[in-house]
Amino acid sequence: MAVRLVALDLDGTALMGHRIFSERMRRAVQDALKAGILVVPATGRSYVDIPEAVRSVPGIPCFLTSNGANIVDGTGKSICTDLIPWVWGVRALRILEGYDAQPSVHMNGASVNLKTADPRIVARYGNSDYFKRHSVEDLAGYVEEQKTDVEKIFAVLFERERKAELTARITSELSLGVSASGPDNIELNSLTASKGHGLSMLCEQFGIEAAQTAAVGDSINDISMFAFAGCSVAMGNAEACLKEMAGYETEACEEDGAAKALERLISGRWK
Repeated sequence: MAVRLVALDLDGTALMGHRIFSERMRRAVQDALKAGILVVPATGRSYVDIPEAVRSVPGIPCFLTSNGANIVDGTGKSICTDLIPWVWGVRALRILEGYDAQPSVHMNGASVNLKTADPRIVARYGNSDYFKRHSVEDLAGYVEEQKTDVEKIFAVLFERERKAELTARITSELSLGVSASGPDNIELNSLTASKGHGLSMLCEQFGIEAAQTAAVGDSINDISMFAFAGCSVAMGNAEACLKEMAGYETEACEEDGAAKALERLISGRWK
């Protein structure tokens, strides 16, 4: 069955080094859109954190952000949300304070950081974009003050060996979904928010069958959309579990693997 919608992960997939949207990648997205294939960036990022090079591509119908917790249109207006109650967000952030971690919280389509952002974050992202976000002294206190429900809580973990311990504690104390976009981070969402659920909502909105969708990704937070999509494509740099699930494997991110995957989907080589 021909593909009508492609859910495209960003970091480690369409973005090289977390920030570079190559000319070949941009051209592939534009060619897919011209061919009548909807291309939807499906990311753990908040809408504001999506690079302008991606947001400015004409014709992208919407953006699946914060792991599906906030689906927005081309202007950044929310179409559908699935949020963490702010009270739970406060509790989760207080738990994270007991770990060597750097948290941020997604609210209202944007990210909020601690003012005491750790310099080690630069090593994680390869640049200092992280420090340009809105920042506060006390994230939990800020969420409590705003009383605004949360799209996602993201934390870089500087003690990877404690990730399992932290995950167990979070899930035992709060009904939250736990995923990750890398071995050194943790991502918290509502139990029902996921890229796969977001993709199912888009299918309902656009009148597209699951069998007519494709998902391209590399990390744990892409598992749910791989399980939903009729066609799944793992990056060459993807986690082993994604490669096992995938119907196809493309080249690594640094080799424009996602662009090449789109080109194959457009040509009908992959269905």
